Amino acid sequence: MYGSRMHAILLGTAFLTATAALAQTGEAPRKNEIGLVVGATETPSIGRIAGGEINLNSSIALGAEYDRHIFGKHTTLSVGVDFLASPADVKVSYPPPDVSPEYASLFLTPHIKVKFNSTRTLQPWLSFGGGYADFAPAAPKNGDVNVKGQGNSGTLEFGGGVDTRPLIQFKGVPLLKNLPIGGRFEVRDFYSGQPHYGVETRGNFQNNVAFTGGLLIRF
Repeated sequence: MYGSRMHAILLGTAFLTATAALAQTGEAPRKNEIGLVVGATETPSIGRIAGGEINLNSSIALGAEYDRHIFGKHTTLSVGVDFLASPADVKVSYPPPDVSPEYASLFLTPHIKVKFNSTRTLQPWLSFGGGYADFAPAAPKNGDVNVKGQGNSGTLEFGGGVDTRPLIQFKGVPLLKNLPIGGRFEVRDFYSGQPHYGVETRGNFQNNVAFTGGLLIRF
């Protein structure tokens, strides 16, 4: 799974580099937001055609998000992109020998976002988007099925959360010392195709529900 993790890290690095470059363009302040979040991803059980279920454990989720304000003052519309990855693989609970025991995942999804009460302390929002999902499943223990590389998929994203007004400033940190930093707490569902579990399942899609929170940087 090392290669998949490196893939996720490289995509995330490229994403953050691009958004950092935008911060240096001299555009009007408060038009841009970057969210840096951490949390957990939950995936409901997957039914097997042969009987039984594939039960998936919670996994660590790391994310970076960029939004650009389009219009509005109290109720605003923005467009952006989300990056979310599970650096610690999503593990199957007590996997049978014919089932892939784990997989790595990443999502890259452009979106639109509507934020309410954007001048208040608490700012709820809703988002909708779609993009790319990548899964890298590990081979089942019995080795009878080749699942390598079988996990690319489209994905739809539905989400909601709450942002806060700026709470802190890192005055001694270069690049961040003049940026207002608030908080973000969110729930998002990335509805996508399934990785290759090594067995036939009931259905072709799954919910990947991410519960995350972290810092919101405005510039």
